[in-house]
Amino acid sequence: MLRYSKFKVKSINTISLQLIKKMTTKVLYNYMPFNRALRRFVMQYRTSFILLFQLAVAALSYIASFYLRFEFTMPPEYFQMFYETLPLLVVCRMAAYYVYKIHTGSWLFVSMSDLMDTLKAVLLGSVLFVITMVFVYGLDEFPRSVFILEAVLNLMFLGGSRFTIRYSYEFKQRALPKVRKYVLIAGAGSAGVLMLKEVRSNPGMGLQVLGFVDDNPYKKGTNIQGIPILGSIEDIPDLVKRLGIDEVIIAIPSSSYKNLVRITEIARRARVETRILPSLARLIQDDVVANKLRDVSYDDLLGRDVLKFRRESDYRLLKEETGEKSILVTGAGGSIGSELCRQVAHFRPRMLILYERHENSLYDLEIELRKKFPEQHILPVIGDILDSEKLSAILRVNKVDLIYHAAAYKHVPMMEREPLEAVRNNILGTLNVARLAVKANVNKFVFISTDKAVNPANVMGATKRVSELVIQGLNGDKVKFIAVRFGNVIGSNGSAIPLFKKQIAEGGPVTVTHPDITRYFMAIPEAVQLVMTAGAMGGGGEIFLLDMGKPVKIIDLAEDLIRRSGLQPGKDIDIVFTGLRPGEKLYEELYWEGEGILTTENKKITMLKPNGHGYDDVFQKIKLLEEYIQKSDMEGTLRLLKEIVPEASIGNGLNA
Repeated sequence: MLRYSKFKVKSINTISLQLIKKMTTKVLYNYMPFNRALRRFVMQYRTSFILLFQLAVAALSYIASFYLRFEFTMPPEYFQMFYETLPLLVVCRMAAYYVYKIHTGSWLFVSMSDLMDTLKAVLLGSVLFVITMVFVYGLDEFPRSVFILEAVLNLMFLGGSRFTIRYSYEFKQRALPKVRKYVLIAGAGSAGVLMLKEVRSNPGMGLQVLGFVDDNPYKKGTNIQGIPILGSIEDIPDLVKRLGIDEVIIAIPSSSYKNLVRITEIARRARVETRILPSLARLIQDDVVANKLRDVSYDDLLGRDVLKFRRESDYRLLKEETGEKSILVTGAGGSIGSELCRQVAHFRPRMLILYERHENSLYDLEIELRKKFPEQHILPVIGDILDSEKLSAILRVNKVDLIYHAAAYKHVPMMEREPLEAVRNNILGTLNVARLAVKANVNKFVFISTDKAVNPANVMGATKRVSELVIQGLNGDKVKFIAVRFGNVIGSNGSAIPLFKKQIAEGGPVTVTHPDITRYFMAIPEAVQLVMTAGAMGGGGEIFLLDMGKPVKIIDLAEDLIRRSGLQPGKDIDIVFTGLRPGEKLYEELYWEGEGILTTENKKITMLKPNGHGYDDVFQKIKLLEEYIQKSDMEGTLRLLKEIVPEASIGNGLNA
């Protein structure tokens, strides 16, 4: 059925024309006298055949010009003149053809440029022929009009034959395939015309262009090579419905990324596919796929080299710590937890237990680890860290030697809205896992903390600080409890960078809370190396942290990410400031006064020794916290949390 709705039924004339077209095509191409062997022979001696053809055209044009001059009754005396001057004409013509290399041009893809070269060759040949006649033969009795007639006929025969071959080739190509998609081209400029020519010259693509759209209002109503300009970009949804468009090709290489996203979104709302034609410069530079951003490595955004512990002593330490041990990782499906599992697996532990309550992330991690480490004994477990009975059974049956506790809620604004859940999971969950570790005689417990635990300005940071106090209070001869404190992990789930990348892909804007906000950043692999190395170094009760360099301004990070994506801040992608969120600080700290900093044998790792704390009082207040949680007493929970961590500034985001 035709796509234009005003045409409901095919007329008999239309059907007849289609039948004639198919029959003509079949006659011309299905029964051509050349077989493959003959075609190969012709192509092998292509230049020779072309030169013979040019020689024949020159002779034919010359004799035809004489007959036209004398109205097809050429007097006998002019036959002698024709035969005597024909060799002169042929030499002049062939010399001119050679100068402009007419014999080297493609016949299937002849263009206006080729036609101009042919015209120049004909004019040069005519000039040479006139000069030669003057000095060799003389012009006393030679008919002057033959010069003009011969040049016109030569141009017609030579240029016409080439264009005839091209047209017959294109006619054949258009006649064979069926249209699979009806296309609208966005952009009626030079790139749009180029796209139209490409579609027409490659019928195997199965595309038929029904029209153009362009935001220039003066172009509407005009046409390009018979294809109408139907309206503006905003008219795409209406045109899709009216004409049955299957795909929109965006042919505006000079357009800004912001405008490309706008056009793509309009086409997406119309539920049609979109493709973007890149500029020739991008194709030459191999600047990735047209409608994809340049991929940016998270490590490139750190502003420093990624730390890698390559010392032999570090390797031996980790091998001794994890090799042939039964190891459990809580929160195994998260960014840190999953990387812990990967790096631990390299040291061939006796058992690697993946403890995670989200089935999808656990499934993906299990598939990945089994593929990379087919001989490693892996036990995936769906479970909650507050499920004492299940977790106790896992620890007891598998005789766990080492626990990496990475399970936690970490999203600051969300935990400001859900403080009861933050306390339940981060504090009570950590206490539950730690007590079960003592009961099961686990050798070591490594807790993942955060720089937000220092002078916390939010509920999440306060719960992490309480958890640090919990593991220090439980540290003893049976189990060595160690905490590892570090800053933001770049590229982790729920962090700023994945959000920025998503916003850039959508055309912006990129949202930053404050122009002066800074954060410490780490790469996921180096954060996990810190956890494992510091955990192996710890004798119990320590808080370790990594030298993470200087804090990075988030605005600089956002601008760097935009540039590395191949775009320009402010031009292609805007940056807007949304204001600090509940619980958010302008800057983070790694320690505060009262915590003594001690060096370790690893220059990149420092150790904090607290100045002492009443841990019995902490556990008593945690017991009260549990009662408040059961009563859903938010005010009491926050007040008690503030008593445990007096330096915290919390509770301001309850109504956010």
